[in-house]
Amino acid sequence: MNLRELKKEVQELGDISKDINKFHDNWVKPIRSNTNKHLPFLKKLPEEVKDEVNKKIYLMQKNSENIRHSQIITNKLNFYSRYLIELKLTTLNGDRKKSEMITNRLLNDDFLKMKNTISDIKSFDENLKEFTGQYHEINKLLEKKLSLDEVLFLMDLPHKKYLYNLTETSKKQKKIVRHIGRHFISLAKKTVLNK
Repeated sequence: MNLRELKKEVQELGDISKDINKFHDNWVKPIRSNTNKHLPFLKKLPEEVKDEVNKKIYLMQKNSENIRHSQIITNKLNFYSRYLIELKLTTLNGDRKKSEMITNRLLNDDFLKMKNTISDIKSFDENLKEFTGQYHEINKLLEKKLSLDEVLFLMDLPHKKYLYNLTETSKKQKKIVRHIGRHFISLAKKTVLNK
């Protein structure tokens, strides 16, 4: 993947904050008398089931905050794609000082440090896996207590699409960061060789 394709891939990454918010808008909220108006059949669940579902939803909501904050990864990947293009241009132009400055920024800047971004991507992936597991647990619990029509109605809501978008974003981030790393190492070597 060349730098232009890489930049395009980064720009096409999904908006994590938007997807997680849309997921919550279209799925089960904590079951109370004034919630889930789009799913009125949830109010008929036994109290112990409501309590168990609510506990699981609260755990899921804590995890979704971590996921929502992962939008910063996309912002960092945008910075990297721009800096890599700039680094390639400065390397081709022989501007060693600017190449060294960009290389140093990508390695040592508190915000842009590649090592931290790789850790952030791993953390996002782990949080998303846990979130998905919690989602499936709640669905299984509800499937046992709801009628087939109610389960089908619940599963036809677009929440699955937003969870899928989050999963795809995570996969793409991992792929993109590998390509960014390869390009960066290649360009950093050229900077060193031009000394």
